[in-house]
Amino acid sequence: MKFGVRELLFVLLLLALPLGSYGWIFRPANERMEGQRRDIEVKAQKLASLQRALVGTKDLDGEVKKLREAVDFFKAKLPKHHEIHQVLEQVTKIAEKHRLDTKMFKTSKPELGAAYAEQPFEMEVGGQFSAYYEFLLDLEKLSRITKVRVMKLEKDKQREGLMQAKMELSIYFDTAAVPQS
Repeated sequence: MKFGVRELLFVLLLLALPLGSYGWIFRPANERMEGQRRDIEVKAQKLASLQRALVGTKDLDGEVKKLREAVDFFKAKLPKHHEIHQVLEQVTKIAEKHRLDTKMFKTSKPELGAAYAEQPFEMEVGGQFSAYYEFLLDLEKLSRITKVRVMKLEKDKQREGLMQAKMELSIYFDTAAVPQS
C-alpha cells in the first residue's frame, strides 16, 4: 500500500472529524448542560429556602386567630378612659385592706401611645412590710394591666417591721375615648 497525498488527506479528515465535532457539537452541549445544572442548583436552593420559610406558616389562619385572641385578651384588660377612677379606687381599697396608711395619692397627665394610653400616678404608703408585700401581690392580681414604674422603700428607723414606700404606678387604658387636648 502506497501512502500518498490522498491517503494523507483522508487521515487528516478522519482526525479533523472528531476534533471538529468536539468543538462544534460536544463542547457547546456540555456548556449548555453545565449552565442548566447551575440553574437547577440555584432553583433547588430557592425552593429549599422557601420550604424552610413555609415551615412555620403551615397553619397561617390558626396563627392569625391565636394572635387576634391574644390582642382581644389584652384589650379586655384595658379599661376605658372613664373607668380609670374605678381602677384607682381598687388600688386604694387594696391598700386599706392591708392596713397601709396612704399618705399621698397624686395622678399625673396621661401619656398617649398608638393603641393605648398610660395613666401614671404616685402613691406613698406606710405600714408593716409584710402588709406591703401582700399589697403588691394583690396589685399584681388586678384584672387591669398595672405596672410599678418606680419604687423606693425605706425602713422605719424607730419601729422594727415598719416601712415607708414611695411608688410610681401606671395603669394602661384604651385610647378610644380619650379626650384630645
